[in-house]
Amino acid sequence: MSKLSQIKGNDDDLFDRPDDDDDAVGSAGVADALALACLRAALSADLRGRIRCGDTIAVVVQAPGADWCDALARAARKDAAQTVSLARDGSSRRDHDPARGNDCVAGDLARGRSVIGVSQDPKRFLPSTLIAVADAHVHVRAPDAKVLRSLLRKSASGRIPDALPDVSTLGFHEIVACFRSGGAARDVVDRLTAVAKRTAIARTGDGPSLQDLPWVPADAMRWGLSLAAEVAAHRAGAAWPKDSTALFHGPPGTGKTLFARAVAKSCGLNFIDTSPSEWFRNTTGLNDVVTAFMRSWDAARAARPALYFIDEIDGLPDRSKLDADRLSWWAPLLDAVLLALSGGADSERDGLVICAATNHPDKLDPALLRPGRIGRLIEIGPPDAAGLAAVLRHHLGTALAGVDLVPAARLAPGATPAQAAQWADDALRLARDAGRAPTLDDLLRVIAPPDHRSPADRRVAAVHEAGHCVAYLDAGLTIASTSIVARGDAGGETRAAGRRPEFPTRADLDAGVALLLAGRAAEEVVLGAASTGAVVDLAVATRALADGHGSHGLGDTLRHRPDPAASLSFDHALRAAVDADLARLHARALDLIRRRRADVELIAGALLDRRFLTGDDIAALLERTVRNGGPKSRAKNAKGGLRIRARNA
Repeated sequence: MSKLSQIKGNDDDLFDRPDDDDDAVGSAGVADALALACLRAALSADLRGRIRCGDTIAVVVQAPGADWCDALARAARKDAAQTVSLARDGSSRRDHDPARGNDCVAGDLARGRSVIGVSQDPKRFLPSTLIAVADAHVHVRAPDAKVLRSLLRKSASGRIPDALPDVSTLGFHEIVACFRSGGAARDVVDRLTAVAKRTAIARTGDGPSLQDLPWVPADAMRWGLSLAAEVAAHRAGAAWPKDSTALFHGPPGTGKTLFARAVAKSCGLNFIDTSPSEWFRNTTGLNDVVTAFMRSWDAARAARPALYFIDEIDGLPDRSKLDADRLSWWAPLLDAVLLALSGGADSERDGLVICAATNHPDKLDPALLRPGRIGRLIEIGPPDAAGLAAVLRHHLGTALAGVDLVPAARLAPGATPAQAAQWADDALRLARDAGRAPTLDDLLRVIAPPDHRSPADRRVAAVHEAGHCVAYLDAGLTIASTSIVARGDAGGETRAAGRRPEFPTRADLDAGVALLLAGRAAEEVVLGAASTGAVVDLAVATRALADGHGSHGLGDTLRHRPDPAASLSFDHALRAAVDADLARLHARALDLIRRRRADVELIAGALLDRRFLTGDDIAALLERTVRNGGPKSRAKNAKGGLRIRARNA
């Protein structure tokens, strides 16, 4: 506890002197004058009168933010013999704890001293006794036009402009820093206006709204638009939306952060973003990490209405996967996050939309994902061809106006908005370097670069992917696309639509592995030998079978092991079972390819000519063969089944 008499330099007295806008700022400067003016505006005349008359009173003062606390405590000075104040902003985990200082509060009140506690989050940081016995709770707000005009009159020279900026989004020190000794009021207002504008742009962003993101999945778009409508209704007097929390999950680069920003813009909310990695930056211990999180949370609450966005939230571990030592280290941070996100009966979360993003939803602590914290999961996956074309159109601007970009987008199934943005930039750069307008060929060149592989290597890739296609069709799956466009380590890729069974059986496991082995089987049957291109397929097949035998009870034993694939090198029985299954299912794939070799060669030839085929292209190709008297195709285009991507490395 700090006594008010120990705080020096304030020439005004909050309780003994009348409100006088003509009083000049004394030696305490603008900071104390600002705090004093805002505290005066928050106190009722009755409360000030009670303290002025010498009543012993307990007061809780809620500050606009952590950076206001010390200055407001100084502004509350009256008489060291009669008043005690304390400021707690959460910067000390040990001292700013509700369990500490309760004896001092009780003792001071019993001796006839008024006690004033200041915090941006009183329940979390002030002594619990003070909260319980407080005679008054005062909510100090950032300066409005009246308070700002009074401060300018005291601390600046010249005429004060009629229009004053909204500084409610600025921090305490940002406001103070806009004043200069002896400066003109006009210059102060110009600086405040500029800083407020920059802060508003940083918080709301100048990016797209939801209507500018046609690639966003339908369920995500529905949630965002519904939330925007409910926030608009709240501004008209309705309650704050209950469905105002969400976790965005999906592969890297699919636009989860961009979607969060678009939701904030469409709702008219300030955007406060953070991440666990940011909390750990420039910290020396766990206390600093907890403080960094609390500052981001306080900033969001101070900026309400706001969207508070935690990126890469999987940086927080799942408590069930921690040993005792690691759990004791992480517990304070995890508890702070869970407590903050839980809100409370006093509507602490009103005015806040809380969103988070992760590439790995399975790694999150289940306590984060429940109603009352983050209750809704929204998948943000790669867009379809039309969505990807929309992303390209957005980043190309006026270039290629009137050109249908969907065929170009189809060359990159599964590509993310981040990749599309890079392709658009690369295409524009190619044209700029050549000193001409961009063309569709520029875009195609970056989406599907020229294939510099040898004819033999291209044929291996084509036969491999054709083998996967025939296996998918034979299993009754729908082919989305197949391609021999090289991307990274992959020499080709085939995608099949449909959903993986939620509870796969042993038959489902065998079918999936046979599909994976069909590419290698096609190489052996058509080309006479297998290549190393099936390495990814083999790795996935091996792990799937090891998990089936060792974890899921789909083999000869019901014993569960957490990571059976890791034990293949020393578990001879498991290795023998996996080897036997691989051999059996490889033989099954070989038999299929031998029966449908003509279809494999037909699809492979088309891939060599065109590099990319849709499922409809393949269906039409096989249908023409049947009409022309060729081998009867058993191709099916039924929906359902496993969603499997086979890649030719």
